[in-house]
Amino acid sequence: MSEKNTKNISKDLGTIDVKSYLLKVISYWKLFTLTLILCLAIAKYRNMMEEDTYKISSLIAIDEKSNPMLTSSTNISFNWGGASNMVESVKADFKSRTHNEKVVSSLQCYINYLEKEKILFETRYKDVYGYTPFKIKVKNTDCYQIQNHKIKLVFIDSNKVQVSLSLPEDSGEIQLYNYNKQVTKPFVLDGGKYLKNFDVDKKITTPFCEFNINLLEKPKPNTDYYISFGSFNKIVSHYRNIDVKTAVTGTSLLDINLKGTNKKRLIDYINKTIYILGETERNKKIKYAVQTKKFIDSLFDVESNVLKDLEGSLISFKSQNALKLSNEGKEAYEQILNYNQQKKELENNTELLLRLKNNALTQDIDIKNIPLGEITDIGLQASLTELINFLLLKEKLLVNDVYPTHPDFIDLESKIKISKQNIKSRIDALVSYNSIKSRNIKEDLNNIKTSIKDLPLKEYKLIQLEKSYSISEINYNHLKQKSYDAGAAIAANSSSINIIDGAKDIGQDPLARKSSFNYIIAILLSVILPLILITLFEALDNSIYTVEQIERLYHIPVVGVVGKNNKNSNLVLLNNPNSPVAESYRALRSNIPYLFHKGDHQNNNKTILCTSTISGEGKTVTSMNIASSFALVGKKTILLGFDLRKPKIHKDFNMGNSKGLVDYIIGQESLENITQETPIKNLELIFTGTIPPNPSELISSDATKKLFEILKAKYDYIIIDTPPVGLVSDALDLMKYADANLYITRQGYTKKGMLKMIDQKYTNNEVHNIAFVINDFSQTSKYGYRYGYGYGYGYGYGYGYKQEDKSKDTVKTRVVQYFKRSK
Repeated sequence: MSEKNTKNISKDLGTIDVKSYLLKVISYWKLFTLTLILCLAIAKYRNMMEEDTYKISSLIAIDEKSNPMLTSSTNISFNWGGASNMVESVKADFKSRTHNEKVVSSLQCYINYLEKEKILFETRYKDVYGYTPFKIKVKNTDCYQIQNHKIKLVFIDSNKVQVSLSLPEDSGEIQLYNYNKQVTKPFVLDGGKYLKNFDVDKKITTPFCEFNINLLEKPKPNTDYYISFGSFNKIVSHYRNIDVKTAVTGTSLLDINLKGTNKKRLIDYINKTIYILGETERNKKIKYAVQTKKFIDSLFDVESNVLKDLEGSLISFKSQNALKLSNEGKEAYEQILNYNQQKKELENNTELLLRLKNNALTQDIDIKNIPLGEITDIGLQASLTELINFLLLKEKLLVNDVYPTHPDFIDLESKIKISKQNIKSRIDALVSYNSIKSRNIKEDLNNIKTSIKDLPLKEYKLIQLEKSYSISEINYNHLKQKSYDAGAAIAANSSSINIIDGAKDIGQDPLARKSSFNYIIAILLSVILPLILITLFEALDNSIYTVEQIERLYHIPVVGVVGKNNKNSNLVLLNNPNSPVAESYRALRSNIPYLFHKGDHQNNNKTILCTSTISGEGKTVTSMNIASSFALVGKKTILLGFDLRKPKIHKDFNMGNSKGLVDYIIGQESLENITQETPIKNLELIFTGTIPPNPSELISSDATKKLFEILKAKYDYIIIDTPPVGLVSDALDLMKYADANLYITRQGYTKKGMLKMIDQKYTNNEVHNIAFVINDFSQTSKYGYRYGYGYGYGYGYGYGYKQEDKSKDTVKTRVVQYFKRSK
């Protein structure tokens, strides 16, 4: 791979010039300023149009209470399910559709209270629930209401209110909604408008709505209030988003949060949803207790009748027989009662053990529900105490946010599992023991019954009656106590939901100050959007702006940079010799000799050709001023107008173009006749003359070749102005006569792709001694911060000829080294 191709690859890769890019960004300060103003204006508008959002919270505790009057053996709601299940159930209830429908219906949240506000050129309706001097109530469950249309209320005085409705012209048929039955029916309002006065203390009945007004305070007369009826299902769906989460991990504390724009509406809803859920849960427990008491009372009535019959039979038998039990009979009777009591206790104990095994030990129970006091076995008590300690430790770890993957947590879980297995084994052993003991009691009872058969018949019957009466009396007393306990449970029953902190307005600030937030977003957008636009502009902009761009993309070097000419005259060195642009031409003149071959450098006769890709890039202006700069330093110079298709030089010199190069080449004029002097000493001109039909043939003719031989013998410098090479090939044909070729580009005008053709010819050695000149260069941050690494713009060297050597020294080393590398 050649050195030039290697250089091309490395240049194409390039690097990002951060400083240059930042300066370009700064140059668009007007765009940033305009965007900032627009974004801040939009932010201010949004701040005025939007309401702040608030967050209202409440803290509750879930406690599944048992009636303290009841033991586990008699408790009608005996349950070891634990609080954990109930906490999750309560969470689900708060978010359930059925529960929220109850709350929305109770509060009639579908009624919106609105106040009209005029902000700039728009109207906003603000939610003023809780801030109006009245409240709307829908009492008739069969009435239908218009939805999503604003009903205007104007209080004429404390006794009269004007109700009006104005529908859009294209509204047509609308739907009325019954919030009780949740059904709709069609309705058409004649004319689309309604207006009528009503008494405040009477029911408001219109074709499209029915409601009552409850005055909370004296309303302001002639003040506009608005109400509307919203979609029931949408409102329920909105409130189902209520946030319910465990306040502290591992506990039954729940944090309830709701967000919205109206604090009072949020407070009412949270407090009402907690109240309704608590009452629902309480009513369920009461209903269960009532049903249980009803069942107990039915058994009690039956047992009461049985006891009365037995009592009557016993009294009758004793009165008829005047019989008393013998010592042997009394002993048998007491043994029977004792064995029956033991049998009952064993049955209760076995039931307790089985419930503990099947219910309590199948999950992580609430330690409060382990009935230690009712466990008579010391070994089982010790095992349960150990389990309780493990569960307390587990709860402590959860509160301290110890994850289940922690080694301590894993070890504790293992210990809990082993403890539960030990308890189950112990329970199985106790149940088996109770079963054996129960069988022994039954055998003893059978033996006693057999023994008393030997007693006299009347005494035997008396024992039987006494036994039946005692057993019935025990059952009677037991059912009576259960009935009392059930009644007490109904009376003392309370909700398992305890409010720790109710929802309340304590001056909560908005979740995020929308004014500040929107302004921050506006500032960010005012930076980001222009950066995106600038990046897009830069990506789509294919123009040449800086020396660095040319050096990165092409092999042809840059020999100079010419500044922007803000004067009317193109002859800068003649009419504005002290201007920065004039100095840039002098710097360019100093750089041109380094384009010549070393052998030609000793020759005082130099031919310099100026061309470009397309017209408008400044090749003619550059050629005129380069010629002027050589003439002004005492070099005999001639400027040739070889743009045979579109000549311009004569216009800037205010001379005629009646004869010139074309006339000489075709043999109609002599060289002396076409050569014209200029106001600049040592500078002569040969214009184009007659515009020919065949410029290319004339340029390739022997006459042209002879012309250059004559001129080189006569002048120190020959400057050639040619047509653009991107349009015709004239300039390429003339390059064989030139010792140096200046290819003019224009900042922000020349496109990058335009230079590929001439650069390719350079790399293929089809053209030689060529260099780019950037014309019309403006020192702005948009185009970079340098003028070309010493190619010279003029500012650093002063104004005037005395600074020529300084300019020359600045570029000498760089240009010479470049051409040494390229050759």
